[in-house]
Amino acid sequence: MSNQRLIRSKKKPPAARPGALFLLAESELRQDDLSALIDRYLTAHPMERRDRALLTELVYGILRQRGYLDWQIDHFSKVKKIHPAIRNILRLGLYQLLFLNKIPPSAAVNTSVELAKEEEGIAASRLVNGLLRNILRQKDHLPAPDPKGDPVVFISVATSHPDWMVRRWLARWGREKTFQFCQSNNEVPTTTLRTNVLKIRREELVKRLEAEGATVALSTLSPHTLFVRGISVSSLPSYREGLFYVQDEGAQLISDLVDPKPGESLLDFCAAPGGKTTHLAELAGGRAHVTATDIHADRLHLIRENLSRLQTPGIEIETLAQATATERRYDRILIDAPCSALGILRRIPEGKWRKKPSIIPDYAKEQRQILEQALKHLKVGGRLIYATCSTEPEENEEQTAAFEAAHPELKREDPRESLPEGARKYVDERNHFTTRFNSDKMDQFFAVRWIRIA
Repeated sequence: MSNQRLIRSKKKPPAARPGALFLLAESELRQDDLSALIDRYLTAHPMERRDRALLTELVYGILRQRGYLDWQIDHFSKVKKIHPAIRNILRLGLYQLLFLNKIPPSAAVNTSVELAKEEEGIAASRLVNGLLRNILRQKDHLPAPDPKGDPVVFISVATSHPDWMVRRWLARWGREKTFQFCQSNNEVPTTTLRTNVLKIRREELVKRLEAEGATVALSTLSPHTLFVRGISVSSLPSYREGLFYVQDEGAQLISDLVDPKPGESLLDFCAAPGGKTTHLAELAGGRAHVTATDIHADRLHLIRENLSRLQTPGIEIETLAQATATERRYDRILIDAPCSALGILRRIPEGKWRKKPSIIPDYAKEQRQILEQALKHLKVGGRLIYATCSTEPEENEEQTAAFEAAHPELKREDPRESLPEGARKYVDERNHFTTRFNSDKMDQFFAVRWIRIA
């Protein structure tokens, strides 16, 4: 973590609040996933379960609602430029006042004032105290952008999204769908598990999880998927035994599209952290030959860690140079491509504030390079599967159309038969698999499958 000191109040407010404040600052300084920052912090600063839950809620919640919080702060503030640390303290206090009904307003205000005093002194604490109490007095009649006015302004503020994202989506989807999509990005995603069917049946896993204190529900789409709540899954004995993998159902369906068979050779080209790699091996009954590599060699250790826990057979982890040596050929190649990840913002709310419009053409260029490289290693009669968690056509429809236009040796396949029956509705008339605007609470994925005919 950075050298920024961890703010502590002399009156010792609950550890969750100064911890959340520290992590908000870290999220602005670093590109690490928010979940990784939180895990590292909680490992270094053990907390009781209640404080851990509050810290997590504060950090994720503030980043989900940051645009709306800032709009209110700027409306009520008499100071034109607020110090970044004080702005984070205001976000912290205001989020509690507006979104956490179980926290007494006095606790939200007083701890924020104390944190501001520790950070910047008496003047900063007075600013925080005055602004938060002013908003509290008007809580039931807060200002808001005009719903009938500029749709970019209204949707950006009401759903806390950057202007540039909203503009892109409005141009393609219109006001209603854009608003709906942005609202869905602020929902707290369900914890979704994929059963490690090489170790346990789903029905048996349900009994284990319930015995360990989880509330469990079964997916109606995938026969191996279930949803849990009420517990931190990484603390469970069944997790340590490798009986499941935490993975969104949309991501699981990508592996179904690959449709691996026993005895085949498979390449997972962008494999880290190994979720789809291990799923591919499971779907082939542990009897396929799966090579896992990644364009970033420093991420291969993540695959090793998951493979060590899940104990999935039939997988070899290799460097990109090894996996794509001149003579190597594969029956199926999965490219789970690096992308803008605009389809999983509900899981990475920090991404709303880190990402810039330039990432989309940058990723599109990299994706095309990966496609070209992978195709060289696909057998005739083999399948190439390209997938993203992006919402953008430059990375999805336009990318795949341009690639196949340049490669007449590829034929796009209808992948419906490879999917669970309930998921076949997510394949459109052009044989694109897309979970955009899905009705099953999944993340947003896109995929195409080709067969090499020459």
